[in-house]
Amino acid sequence: MCAKMKNNKWVARSFIATSMLWSLNAYALEALSEQEMGAIQGRDGVTIGLQVPQSGAITAEQIRWELDNGETDANSASLQNHIIIGGTAIDSSQFAIKPIDLDGSEASQALDFALAIDAYTNDQGRPGLGLDATWNRMRVQADSLSVTDTSRSFGAVALDSGGRFAVFGDGGFANLNTDHARVIVNVGDIDNSNPDPNTWTMANPGRMFYRMGPAGSTEIQLDNLGFLFDMHQGTAGVDNDGLVVRSAPGSRTDLNLTFDILANVANTASTAFQFNEQSIPMLLFGWRGGIEDFDLHLLPQGTWLPDDGAFTQGLTASLGFNLADNFQFVLGEARYEESGDEKQSYLEFTQPISMPTTLGQTRKDLEFGYLTLDTVSAGHQSVGGICFGGGNTYGSTPSSCSTSTGGVLPTELLEVAPSDTGLAIINREWGLHAYSSRVIYRDGVSAANNIDEGWALIYTLGDISTNWYLYPQAGDGATLGSPGFTMDVVTAIQTEGGADANGRPDRSRWENGTHLMIGDTDFQTSYHDPLNPTADGLAIGLMGADLLFAANDMGVGLSLGDGLNLSSNEVRMQLRGMFGGGDVPRMESPVYGSYIDMNLEMDEFVFKLFPSLNGDAINFGGFLSLAKLNDIPGSEIAGHEDGTYISFAEPNLNKLDVDVRLADITGDIEIPSNFILAGGGGKIDLLSATEEADGKPKLRIETNMNVGALATKPGGGNGDPLEIGRLEFGGKDLGSMIIPAAKIYTSLTLEQQLD
Repeated sequence: MCAKMKNNKWVARSFIATSMLWSLNAYALEALSEQEMGAIQGRDGVTIGLQVPQSGAITAEQIRWELDNGETDANSASLQNHIIIGGTAIDSSQFAIKPIDLDGSEASQALDFALAIDAYTNDQGRPGLGLDATWNRMRVQADSLSVTDTSRSFGAVALDSGGRFAVFGDGGFANLNTDHARVIVNVGDIDNSNPDPNTWTMANPGRMFYRMGPAGSTEIQLDNLGFLFDMHQGTAGVDNDGLVVRSAPGSRTDLNLTFDILANVANTASTAFQFNEQSIPMLLFGWRGGIEDFDLHLLPQGTWLPDDGAFTQGLTASLGFNLADNFQFVLGEARYEESGDEKQSYLEFTQPISMPTTLGQTRKDLEFGYLTLDTVSAGHQSVGGICFGGGNTYGSTPSSCSTSTGGVLPTELLEVAPSDTGLAIINREWGLHAYSSRVIYRDGVSAANNIDEGWALIYTLGDISTNWYLYPQAGDGATLGSPGFTMDVVTAIQTEGGADANGRPDRSRWENGTHLMIGDTDFQTSYHDPLNPTADGLAIGLMGADLLFAANDMGVGLSLGDGLNLSSNEVRMQLRGMFGGGDVPRMESPVYGSYIDMNLEMDEFVFKLFPSLNGDAINFGGFLSLAKLNDIPGSEIAGHEDGTYISFAEPNLNKLDVDVRLADITGDIEIPSNFILAGGGGKIDLLSATEEADGKPKLRIETNMNVGALATKPGGGNGDPLEIGRLEFGGKDLGSMIIPAAKIYTSLTLEQQLD
């Protein structure tokens, strides 16, 4: 990696003292005296300070990460690429670090960065070394991110925050033979002194901004951004493979990642990368609480070559952890701050329950087996396809699929090869093997309106494998259009396991499966099942599901007129699974209704996401042209022989051909996207208890659809009729159906059950 620096204005200061003191004493190495680190018998240290004046900045014209310099594949094609942050000496794009004020305006104070280094001896006589870096509010800004070619950019990003990074080693620094080290990363000055995440506060929230075009373009903003990783006790070091961070058994690790998503669609160049009255709130998202058995490995290797399996240069992370009882997932309204009170109504998903492991599985609640970041070029270096219905192993390039369902479900190998120079994001062996057994509605106006009725949203993910190739696009915001990116994607979220002789799903399909269900986890207060006394609740939904998403050359745009816009001429989506229910978490007495299989293939796909102008909802629109991809010359995405279809089969995995099937579906469906000016389209709205006449919160999803000739194609003109080419029962053709034109309105409302 290399950097070219220019126009640096900074003042350095350092001092050594027997008692380490500096102006930001709240972040000094006093943390070493906490119970987790033991008693410290002696300290000598040094603090190194760096100051950037309020009108100054540390800048770099270009930061380059060189990958596979001089390396070639089996066909002698070059593997060399480089990731570029900033621009070149010719243009104004750059990387900068500078002081900034809270709203993104010019700084009113200097940037102070301090690094404290201290050696000590703990109460057990072992030496230790601590590194503790802190900084007040600053902006880290990259005006461009590109791969090899600086004329093509993913866009620009800026992060405003204060923070802290500290590593306290035990028995020496980076020592793998101890589990008494501590690691802290704190962005937003989060106070986690109380283990209860509902008490955590953020003194200095961060903000992140992203745009695809020049200054003044539409921005996505993350407000009230906080990130905390605090491993109170564990191992932090380096082995022969790379970096290792691992928590000690039985120790506490705190994790927080929370933010509000906002859109700034009426921005100007003078207010670029600023939070202001044009910032429209959309969504609150957060993970917070305790995690256990944390294990991270960071490896200096990238993707693999198909000919010999050798790894290229890049970065691969392997991560897993269990969820503590107090871990929460929060989702709800984003709101402007009002005197420090954000007045947000949201859903809190908590009290995680691990899926059973009666088959002897050794795993964690959340597993990111392998996540690889690398670069790719057109025509080579593909890692191979994704097996849908089969296993996907890290480091292997499959030429065919081996079943992971005992032959019960069909297998397909789907591959979209890299079509350009860009980033590769590859993952294998991911899974989520726990679910929240408690969902609480928290009202942003009055705690008296909070609701806790003992229900659960069960979303487990059995096995996840993806290939993502992202290609930056050319653009200067004026003559060449806006920068951004296109992408090729194949993602499979699957369930492994087959069926018994009677066609019932075997045990592994529940314990290792993908499930999308709603549960009642408070039913034992009014009902007790004598045949299953270990049941903690009842749930209904889709069990043992498989999800597939594949897109070729999908454009991703961000603008005032189109919002967040996804578009492609080759898209396939499939969802299949058993609709049923039973006791959770063990599912000892399942009841099955029907096996549902829905496959959508599109030769034109558009999806747009907009903020509501008053910030109280999320609007969406789009266009689907249903087709049969196998009939499209040159299509890279393999389709099904029935094209777009919907199937309802007998609840027996050995008899899935006994079904009612709507096959060879073609035609156009539009969700109008003119709702910013005229209303219509789709809307997702969380209605708070104080907004509703009956005093009960609701989640409402509304959709208007124009079908057939009433749909308007993205390029203009009437849509094609919606036609069901074959209506089948048990493989017997019963004829066809056609809908020349129609308007369809749907509304789904989830609300509190009446007492």
